[in-house]
Amino acid sequence: MSRAHAADVIIIGGGPAGSTLASYLARDGISTLLLESDHHPRPHVGESLVPSTTRVFREIDFLTTMERSGFVRKYGATWHPANGRSGSGLAIDFSEFRQAGVDQDYTWHVDRSRFDALLLAHARKLGAEVAQGVRVREVIFEGGFAVGVRVRLGGVETELGARVVVDCSGRKTILGRQLRWLRKDPHFDQYAVHAWFEGLDRGDAEDADHIHIFFLPVRRGWVWQIPISETITSVGVVAEKSEFTRSRHSQADWFHAHSQTNPALARALEGAKRINEFKAEGEYSYCMDRFVGNGFLLVGDAARFVDPIFSSGVSVAAESARFAAGAIQDALREDDVSESAFEAYETRVRRGVGVWYEFITLYYRLLPLFTYFIRSERHRIEVLRLLQGEVYDRDEVPVLGAMREFIEAAESNESHLLSTSLERPETAP
Repeated sequence: MSRAHAADVIIIGGGPAGSTLASYLARDGISTLLLESDHHPRPHVGESLVPSTTRVFREIDFLTTMERSGFVRKYGATWHPANGRSGSGLAIDFSEFRQAGVDQDYTWHVDRSRFDALLLAHARKLGAEVAQGVRVREVIFEGGFAVGVRVRLGGVETELGARVVVDCSGRKTILGRQLRWLRKDPHFDQYAVHAWFEGLDRGDAEDADHIHIFFLPVRRGWVWQIPISETITSVGVVAEKSEFTRSRHSQADWFHAHSQTNPALARALEGAKRINEFKAEGEYSYCMDRFVGNGFLLVGDAARFVDPIFSSGVSVAAESARFAAGAIQDALREDDVSESAFEAYETRVRRGVGVWYEFITLYYRLLPLFTYFIRSERHRIEVLRLLQGEVYDRDEVPVLGAMREFIEAAESNESHLLSTSLERPETAP
């Protein structure tokens, strides 16, 4: 089978990672072919962004599109205790800490089907070639190097060649599965049931457009409340999958049972009307053995996904695409697309996502006790930096050490006031 040289770079997947990478490369004159198996807009759970993505959007000239999109602005986050009353949440605002390169005190909540379609169209506008409805069957290797992809077009199997192949296929993890690099996370096995509602009471005006997180009285249980539009709100119940399996409930019954255990959330839902079917997400925590190899890189969810608790998904996709773009530009300029040319990219992304991972791990150990660090004058800004996506290129993150010390102090003293509120070490990651 003959193989045509399709582009210098072939990107598998047109989600945020693929479209952001294609935008960077096309902007800099690198021939880029993006292959997306679906047709946009495609169904996707709504999502909250973190402010660090603003820098990426500015660099690829996408901020104007975001401002015109009508997406709900997100100015902060609010947490509600498991036994909390309506309006009793603890809020934190992005304006309290201004990131370098970010000159606005908000980001956005997005309807991912619209957001992904806008970002893909932007990549095409910048010069990337985009083909939708094209499923990549496998990545082709010759002499130990990725040299292209095999696709099916019009019922005919075709090979497309490239100097670099990038897997941005998200949770499909095409290349990771092909290479058998996929490893499920041994500690996280969360399960989410979610739907969209109209008429939900979002609370007081000053934090109505925050992301709201409600704690639940079950192991690693919480609920997200994300404004999708002026009238539509996404609500998702999250707990360990064993909680769902053990209950033997339908998705709807499980959602309703858990959403009623938090009084503030139950009241918010009283007058709400569900407008779509319940959907479930599970087995979403994993990591690949490697993120790079000869002639290829894995970017965004195709490389690593931890947990949605801090809305880090699009941020990791955008930031890793940004770092990958720089690595690919250097590799093509030096005519060296070997694994060694991409190792700095992997190191940088692993370190950043590692910070997210430790933050989320400690958060799940603490759960309601996490709000101590938000209330703390000493730690509040450091927590806010993490929540805003400041996880890359950092030599140290002092608040993570403080969280570990807090947990160790409570665990080592059975009479400690907070000892019984922690997840116990024999079941903790």
